[in-house]
Amino acid sequence: MLNQPTTVFLFIAVFSLTILRLVLSFKAPYFVNMYAGYDDQLFVQYSKSILSGNWLGAYSTRALSKGVSYALFMVWSNKLHFSYGFFLGLFNVLASSVAALALKPLIKNRWILVFIYTFFLFSPVGLTSEYSTRIYRNPLVIPTVFLVIGCLVGLYFRKNARIKIFACWSIGLACSFPFFWYIREDSLWLFPLVFFGLVIIAGSVLFDTIKPFKMKEWQIVFKSLVFTKQKAIKLVLCLLPFILLFTTTKVLQSLNTQHYGVSLVNDRTGGAFKDVSKQLIRMDDGTSLNQTNATIWVSKEALKKAEKVSPTLKSISKNIDWIYNGSPWTGGEEIAGDIIFWALRDAAAQAGYYKNAKQTEAFWQKVNTELSDAYANGKLEKKKEIYLSATGDGKTLKDLPLVGEFMRTGLAYNLLYKDYSQGSDQSLGLKKDITEAEKILGHSFDNNWRDVNEKNKAPIKITLIAKISNIIIRLYQKLLPIWLIINVLGLGIILAGSFFSKSQLITFRGLLLLIVGLMLTYLVFLIGVSWFCSWAPDRKELFMMTYTGAGVPVIQWIEVLTLIGLLQLPIIAKKIKK
Repeated sequence: MLNQPTTVFLFIAVFSLTILRLVLSFKAPYFVNMYAGYDDQLFVQYSKSILSGNWLGAYSTRALSKGVSYALFMVWSNKLHFSYGFFLGLFNVLASSVAALALKPLIKNRWILVFIYTFFLFSPVGLTSEYSTRIYRNPLVIPTVFLVIGCLVGLYFRKNARIKIFACWSIGLACSFPFFWYIREDSLWLFPLVFFGLVIIAGSVLFDTIKPFKMKEWQIVFKSLVFTKQKAIKLVLCLLPFILLFTTTKVLQSLNTQHYGVSLVNDRTGGAFKDVSKQLIRMDDGTSLNQTNATIWVSKEALKKAEKVSPTLKSISKNIDWIYNGSPWTGGEEIAGDIIFWALRDAAAQAGYYKNAKQTEAFWQKVNTELSDAYANGKLEKKKEIYLSATGDGKTLKDLPLVGEFMRTGLAYNLLYKDYSQGSDQSLGLKKDITEAEKILGHSFDNNWRDVNEKNKAPIKITLIAKISNIIIRLYQKLLPIWLIINVLGLGIILAGSFFSKSQLITFRGLLLLIVGLMLTYLVFLIGVSWFCSWAPDRKELFMMTYTGAGVPVIQWIEVLTLIGLLQLPIIAKKIKK
């Protein structure tokens, strides 16, 4: 029999694990590239501007180009006088705690809850360099995904709880979901899970007093429906995450209107520039390039055709020529992927735009109107491709096998923690820029900063903290075969229980519903990332390691739910209860 651990021993275990995780985060070898103007440097500048009361700084091609959540996270850390590493560690602890507590209605054994807390807390993706030590938005994605799913799962298993308890989980989801939404610009993949999850929870609340019924009896069911004040409050709380997301969007639009004169959250993935990007991506350039080279989203010839039908775009033709002759974006060859849009914004800035947001938005709006008219009157034709998003590239049937290859690679990284590690990355930048970042983050880069002008600087050594993190990652990798066998057994029990169990039917079907929802969510995520990244076959491994990290928390949630299914087996459940 399993003996219940004492409260003191349990507290010591949880406390020790938490302190270890905080130390790994606080002492981690963080690095920043202050030459990455649209990445690391951008968020440092965002934070600096917010701290100085100047919102996101002067308007430019960069001002409204990326989500603001990560910059706000750095600002909150600075305002609270926490170092960035310690604050990030606290956030990981919070997310893992919420995720474990979400499952408390199903798990009475506190040791198992501690195991789940630990499993999430030391997730290998949260220790690997790209998702832990780089001063970029990716480290924030992992705990936030854990948190959003945790609050949704917690709400689901408390749909019949008192209003105060129900409200706590609803508020947690309402705060974490908008925050996740504005970390990156591709956060849409998690929306269906949250939407349909809340619809199911709302339905359960509404019909909680009605016994199971057949579809043909729906009229009887609605007649017997009892609508109470408590149900009304819970239904409003189910809407709260969407209300807060809408409110957050309006607040950001208001701030940008106040500072820049345009009611946009992002002027790259929204507004007129988004529409122009969509028009250009879909344009048939009249050549065979689209059939022979799927890596090119918008060709030189496509831009020339666009200039012929758009006098407004033609007005910056010299600057567009500069993209291919003199810019840092290319040496004259075609530009692959979405890089062309960053280059096009630079060309417009060189022509005098991106100094005034209203003027810039009006410019792109006029270009969009002229391109739309050209499509309408037949001067431009669209490519025959399949599109998943407005600003993403289209694919033909012959491109789909490549997307499949990317999906297999991404799954390997997520499921097997392939190549995950924490290393000896170096910080790059001018001394004054590095110092600026250090002030904002409360962290010193002295141990790994390298001046590019100094050629003989000693190599960076892997720190003790990085070595410990790598040991933990390897432990997960080594135990993975046993863990996956447990998951498969758990999933089998859940499937069997969903059809044959009488006493635990609701529990098994609830677990199955969540697992299916998470699997579909992961599939949507993996297809989206693979679709986007397949423009660079030569960088498949790098891209899928870098861009698929957010899928790991989803997979780990599925794995934990299958474990819980295994623990529901009567012979095991009795021992756990004892």
